[in-house]
Amino acid sequence: MPRLAPHTLLLATALACRVAPCADAAPDGAVDAAAFAASQPLYAVPTSADHSGRMIAPVYINGAGPFLFMLDTGANRTVLSEQAARRLGLDVNASNVMVQGINGRAAVPKVLVRQLQAGALRFEDVELPVLTGPVLDRIDGILGMDGLAGKKVTADFVRDRITIADSRGGRAPFNRLVMRGTLLSGSLMMIDGEVGHVPVKAIIDTGSMRTLGNLRLQRALAARRGHGELAYTTSVVDATDRLRLGELSVSPQISLGDATISNTVVTYGDFDIFRVWGLEDEPALLIGMDVLGTLAEVAIDYRRQELQLLTRGS
Repeated sequence: MPRLAPHTLLLATALACRVAPCADAAPDGAVDAAAFAASQPLYAVPTSADHSGRMIAPVYINGAGPFLFMLDTGANRTVLSEQAARRLGLDVNASNVMVQGINGRAAVPKVLVRQLQAGALRFEDVELPVLTGPVLDRIDGILGMDGLAGKKVTADFVRDRITIADSRGGRAPFNRLVMRGTLLSGSLMMIDGEVGHVPVKAIIDTGSMRTLGNLRLQRALAARRGHGELAYTTSVVDATDRLRLGELSVSPQISLGDATISNTVVTYGDFDIFRVWGLEDEPALLIGMDVLGTLAEVAIDYRRQELQLLTRGS
């Protein structure tokens, strides 16, 4: 089974856009939390035809807030934006911590936070990496999976709500599609599936705007088809502000348990994150918010190690 190094700080967060300017890019100048809250529905922003959704959770830091953090199920650590650290008056530590993004690693500063709380998730005296860059535009930080053991995270895209609660261990409601998964490195949800009849390992990543595939999956699909699909060059920017080019094309049907996903655009590339996950030698997929945000509800029960989905109209 693929494993992560025990001290890897992983942020599988990415923006993917054509080489032309990305439609989701933030305007010049920082947008504060109040402006963001006024301009978009809290907290589970659904995917639309021209915008990938986001999961935004209210977070309280040292008794202040709420701050707006993006919930990232592909990150094993919580991070703070540089702008939020300044507003809180936190002292940035001179020593750095290494952060692993989709495209590579970077050394970033860190700050000590006395208390951080988001629903049932609570930290005391924790050091958080401090990041800047386009991934942090319009948000105050990234809420990772540290501390979510035994919890259940639910994003309701119909009512625009996110819930972080202790899992009771009960079965999902009857109308949910349930997929039993594996927790990679104890926190990253991995599901066995298929893409066009090619067996695939799929990571559920609410921090990525787009769905990404590795080169092994791209080659396996090309071999089965006997010819290449029409592809477009695209750029992927990660949480470390590193950019890498990829190829964007329409995917065959994606199957995850009883769930089927059609007409999905996947960006294929030699992304470092698949090597970190130990998935560079087999077909692998990162399921992003372009897919997840089209559902009525997405829930991850870490106690039961399950992905629970509710489709629209169910």
